[in-house]
Amino acid sequence: MHRVDRGPEPNGLKEVRERYTSGWVRCYRQGKGSRPSDARWRTFRDDLSLAFNGLCAYREERSSEEVEHFRPVIHFPELVYEWSNRLLACSACNRAKGIQWPCMDYVDPCAEADEERPEAYFIFDTLDGTISPRRELSPEKYDRAATMIEDLKLNGRQHLENRKEAVAALSILKEVAVPGNPNSRKHLEEAYTHFSSRSNPLSSIIRVWLDEQGYSHVI
Repeated sequence: MHRVDRGPEPNGLKEVRERYTSGWVRCYRQGKGSRPSDARWRTFRDDLSLAFNGLCAYREERSSEEVEHFRPVIHFPELVYEWSNRLLACSACNRAKGIQWPCMDYVDPCAEADEERPEAYFIFDTLDGTISPRRELSPEKYDRAATMIEDLKLNGRQHLENRKEAVAALSILKEVAVPGNPNSRKHLEEAYTHFSSRSNPLSSIIRVWLDEQGYSHVI
């Protein structure tokens, strides 16, 4: 998981927010009326897809694209149409997270402060593909990261396999590079730069592997 800058909110969202938010607040804050039937956030799914490069904010893989309310509407109805509360997520993560919201919060994939960004919370094991909380975290932050991994099932079997396959592909590229050939090394590093781009899937574990192999300069 890594930080994503979702950029400025799209045109038209402000008008939707001003028109429809009150109904959600009445339902979930005041207990009046039934759950609103509008789902105008789907109108802006393409904007989210562009901001997140079509990747799930939580597992960095391409799959079905859904609009995810980071802070669930049932707990934070005021944020239902806030751009700052929108993420792109796969159906699996969206479903696993559901309406859960622990008392210590989750790690925000779009956090502004360096110490709150996902990179400050998580580390990957390039041998088995697991994502784990960083050991140097405070107990509170460690629990926040661990809870998120557990609730969203970020170490599910298929996720682990996908990460290991990504690392294996990089290893193969390294093995076929011709030792001592400047052009071969140049092409290898160009490939590594490409795969470690944040616009590509699983860039976080790829960057960890590149750092371990002495290629951090290509990131």
